[in-house]
Amino acid sequence: MHESCGQCTPCREGAGWMWRIMKRMVTGNIQSGEIDKLLDLTTQVEGHTICALGDAAAWAIQGLIRHFRDVIEDRILQCSDR
Repeated sequence: MHESCGQCTPCREGAGWMWRIMKRMVTGNIQSGEIDKLLDLTTQVEGHTICALGDAAAWAIQGLIRHFRDVIEDRILQCSDR
């Protein structure tokens, strides 16, 4: 997020939004529907930036969700049980 030059809106706004959702995900402070919202956000950033920074940020999150969605959902359930 802090590496964005701010020239293109998808990266400038999307990187910060992805970071905030991921930060809440780490603490388990999200709803399961937000996983799909985050995935949708990555597709809005991917391919719509001048440089590869937006793509790189989006691809990392897409890979995380593709390979570990069940782990993310389990964490959400565990944190909601507290």
